[in-house]
Parts: sequence; C-alpha cells; structure tokens
Amino acid sequence: MSAHRSAAWPLSWLAIALIAYATLYPLSGWHWPDARVFSWALPKLRQEFSGDLAGNLVGYLPLGAILCIAHLRSGRSVPVSALLTVLSGAALSYALELAQFTLPARVPSVTDWVLNTLGAAWGALAAVTVHALGLIDGWHRLRERWFIPQAGHGLALLWVWPLGLLFPPPLPLGQGQLWPHLHVLLVDWTADTPLQRWLLPEDPLTLWAGTGALLHEGWPPLLESLTVAAGLLVPMCLACAVARPRRLRLLLLSGAVVVAVAVTTLATALNFAPVHALTWMTMPTLVGLMLGAMGAVVLVGLGRTLCAVLGVALTLALIVLIHLAPTDPYYAATLAAWEQGRFIRFHGLSRWIGLLWPYVALAWLLARLLHREPRIPAAVRRGPSA
Repeated sequence: MSAHRSAAWPLSWLAIALIAYATLYPLSGWHWPDARVFSWALPKLRQEFSGDLAGNLVGYLPLGAILCIAHLRSGRSVPVSALLTVLSGAALSYALELAQFTLPARVPSVTDWVLNTLGAAWGALAAVTVHALGLIDGWHRLRERWFIPQAGHGLALLWVWPLGLLFPPPLPLGQGQLWPHLHVLLVDWTADTPLQRWLLPEDPLTLWAGTGALLHEGWPPLLESLTVAAGLLVPMCLACAVARPRRLRLLLLSGAVVVAVAVTTLATALNFAPVHALTWMTMPTLVGLMLGAMGAVVLVGLGRTLCAVLGVALTLALIVLIHLAPTDPYYAATLAAWEQGRFIRFHGLSRWIGLLWPYVALAWLLARLLHREPRIPAAVRRGPSA
C-alpha cells in the first residue's frame, strides 16, 4: 500500500458525527429512560411516514460507501470491507436508537434500524462496484501523482468547506465566528456559581462587538473586503499546500472561486428567498473576491510550505476579522426564524461546520508545517542511470 493517507477515513468520522447529530437532535432534555419504556428489543411504531423511511435509508448510504472505501484503501479484502461496513452501520444505528430512549423528542424504532442498516449495505455495495470497475485504484494512482502523501485530511477539509457555507455567515465566506456560541455555553455552565464572575469578569462579547462597531463605522467596505478575501484564500492555501502540479493548482483555485460564489448564492436564496439570491454581491464583497483571485495567482507559483505558512496567517486573520464584524439585526432575525423550521437538523450541521472549519484547517496547516514530507532526491525521481 502507498504511504498516502486516505481522505475516506476522516470523511467517515465526519459522516458518523453528522448522523449522530441528526439522530439525537435537539440534544436537550436528556433523562434516564423509564424501565417500563426502555427495551433492548427496539419497538415497532404503529404509524410511520414515507419521508422518514426514505431519510433513514438514504442517510446511511453515503456512510456505507465512504466507510467501505476507507476499509478497501486500508488494504482489506472486498468481503471483509463490506462485512465490517454493514456491521459498523448496524451497530451505530442500534446504539443511536437506544440513545433516543433518553430524549423526549425522539422515538426509537426497529424499522429505522433496519432501514439504516440497509442503507449502509447499499452504500457498501456501491463502493464494491466502484472498486470492481477499477475507479478506486485509478483515483489512488492519480492521488499519488497529484497530491502529497499527507493530503488525506487536507482533502477532506476541502470537500467539507462548501457545506459550512450553506449556513450563511455574518459576512460572505466569513466562517469561524465561534466565540458568541462559546460565550453562551460558558454563561450556562457557570450559572449561579462563583466561576461565572471569575471566568467572565467582563462580557468579552460586548468588547468584541464594541471594537467591531468602531471599525465598521470607520471603514466597513475595507472590513468586508478583507474578510471575504481571507475566507476565499484560506481554502486556496490549503489546496496549494497539498497539490503537486501547477495545472492542478489552477484547477483547484478556479474551482474554489466557482464553488464559493455558487454555494453562497444558493445559501442566500434558501435563507432570504430566491429573489434575494444575489444580494450578497455588494461592492465590498466583489472587491474581496477580486483580492482573493489576485492572491490565487500568487499562490500558484509558491512552494507548498510557504502556502501552508500563508494559510496559517490568513486563517488567524479571518478569525479576528469575523469576530470584529458587527451584528446585523435583520440577519439575526432571519436566521432565528429559519431555525424554527423543519430543516433545522441539516442546517444546524452546516452551521457547526462553518463555525469549526477554520479552526480545524488551522490545526491541519500547523501540523503540516511541523511534519513536512521528506524530500525525494532528484536522482531517485529520475531512476537509475543507464
């Protein structure tokens, strides 16, 4: 097997986390299940809805496909990979169904477990079919030629990046505004305890908002343009830190611009109605996109290590800028109204991906700098002389 780290494993763990979040949402009201209700044999519901049945089937299909590919890429045989995938999907579904006994808003069902297991099996079948067609081996050969061996987690981050944009950030492409959510959690966890005053002598959120308001009042176009540019350049730096050929870099950087514009437009249409789909394209935003595109031209010719260094700096800049961004009351009210809707579970997932993505990318880029791939001597790359 190659020394390349497969992106299938981190994507598998992400799929498991997303399934657990969606299954156990709203993650509140936990209680010890009543012994008269709890049963190791999952109950059969009297009434079931076709939408829920389809969701349970389709929800586990991507997990089955990705997990089976991860096993295959680890060198396991086709029967073993398929069997481990189905057993893992069944075990995960059963554990989550049992956990639903502890949530008042969730109802466990043996039908859900069967459909989840069947979805994982169908995903494994799809992965085995792709493997039999030689597509997985073909991708493996391309990856060895196109990307560095340590690219697995970096590629997974690039795949996940657009999902975080589906929940619109305070400014276009401005992911990572995590502190307000942490502040609320700290207040809740330290309520009615001396720790609250000790940990939070002043409201840091107010300080951030005050500083952001002053900056926003002074030069809002510059603030927004820099945030958009940083939000676009961070995934570009990550892509250039793992890609080998310059042509591939050009393709990835162009794709990043297209994906950023398309997903942001889609998210705006979903959240603020289709008629407002392009309202995010203000002059400061367009200037930020232009700055990001100009930065992409520079990144094409830089070394991978330097791209990783720039990625770290730009990620830190993005985190600072997005926390300085002022709060738009109309934006907050619109998102609050959306969060009461029926798409909250999926939307909540994309929201957390957007909040956490810059920090995970920052950790990966730092790890990339600390553990650089060994250089291959030119004589070895050319092979033995005649």
